[in-house]
Amino acid sequence: MTEIKLKLKKESEFPLEADVISPDQFAGKTLTDIKKLTVFHGNEEKSLGDFFDISGKSGEIADLKVVIEGNLSNVKRIGEKMSAGEIVVNGNVGMHVGNKMTGGKILVNGNADDWAGAMLNGGELEITGDAGHYVGAAYRGFWKGMQNGTIKVHGKIGDEALTWVNGSKPGKRFPTLICGSAGSLLGIHSHGGTIIVEGNCNRCAGADQVRGTIVVKGKVSRILPSYKKIGEVKEIVLMSGEKITGKFIEYSGDHSVEKNHSKIDKKTGEISNSSNGRLFIAA
Repeated sequence: MTEIKLKLKKESEFPLEADVISPDQFAGKTLTDIKKLTVFHGNEEKSLGDFFDISGKSGEIADLKVVIEGNLSNVKRIGEKMSAGEIVVNGNVGMHVGNKMTGGKILVNGNADDWAGAMLNGGELEITGDAGHYVGAAYRGFWKGMQNGTIKVHGKIGDEALTWVNGSKPGKRFPTLICGSAGSLLGIHSHGGTIIVEGNCNRCAGADQVRGTIVVKGKVSRILPSYKKIGEVKEIVLMSGEKITGKFIEYSGDHSVEKNHSKIDKKTGEISNSSNGRLFIAA
């Protein structure tokens, strides 16, 4: 595996738009070419080399690893639309890290700002610290958010994570979010996502959920009244076929949206409303 190293010279005064930091952009280029790649600092066009010391050697995208050192809290869009290779960030990172990525892996050894992994469609994003709001979510105006891949946040995440997630068992798309704890409105408008919360979750998890599974191994501060209690279970089978064991209370919902998802009984011809979303909370 070939490796390119970037070291931040100094923290930028204004947010730095750096979607060029990606194996897709670096593959096959010389160090000189990489240093000349365009970034946006405020309303000015700059070169990547103006902000980073760059060393190493490039190669094929699938075997390319990009290692970044420094506090990148003000650096946005690292790994945007990334399709292969690997990025390791040793420090905090700004907004939109790994957004719309389709493959490869990003590891952030620190915290991430809002919109981490937004509309991710493959690959893996791992954050060892905390993440902000809208993790894996759909951008405003879009009806499909995360559609495949895995996001893992070891710490806590903010509000409205994984909105409009869209998975498919026949299509073998299993978008998955794993986190330490979560804020409000987790997994709203879900159409087939899997969310696992190792700790507690704030109010209104699974609002407007049509399909999908949310597993909370701690407590939920407020369960929506449109969720119906099913009973206690000791094993949860996820859409991917993986299993989680333990004592959980199962709820189905969100039944406030069941009118939009009617089913016809093949034997009787009767129409029945059904909501396939599942919420499991530790017993």
